[in-house]
Amino acid sequence: MATDQVRIRSLYEGLYRNVIVFGLLIAAAWLFAAFSYYLSRATGADWFARSGAVMALAGAAVTFRLANFYQRALATALKEGLVSVPREIELRLAPPQSYAVLSYLGYLTGIVGTGIWGYGDLLVRLMS
Repeated sequence: MATDQVRIRSLYEGLYRNVIVFGLLIAAAWLFAAFSYYLSRATGADWFARSGAVMALAGAAVTFRLANFYQRALATALKEGLVSVPREIELRLAPPQSYAVLSYLGYLTGIVGTGIWGYGDLLVRLMS
């Protein structure tokens, strides 16, 4: 295998590794919110609204860190001559599907987390 292909494969493997780690962080944020909802219902304390802050933080952190890693990988590939400028533009417009899905989940987690953070106490009362 050519050295360039090895380096490109290495960049993709790094991206996929980050997608998995950040995906686990998003899943943990959602599970924490579900557990906090259960605790709020069981104890009467307001844990659910607090979990919204964790979700919003996790969504923002994942989205920004993932975008930062992807941009750095593209810059590295361009600087090392692994991709041409037209290919780099194409990769910016149509990133790998796993990256796009996790980016959307990060946005969704941040938005839902913000809603829970602001109105979680009311939602728990409404659902009981």
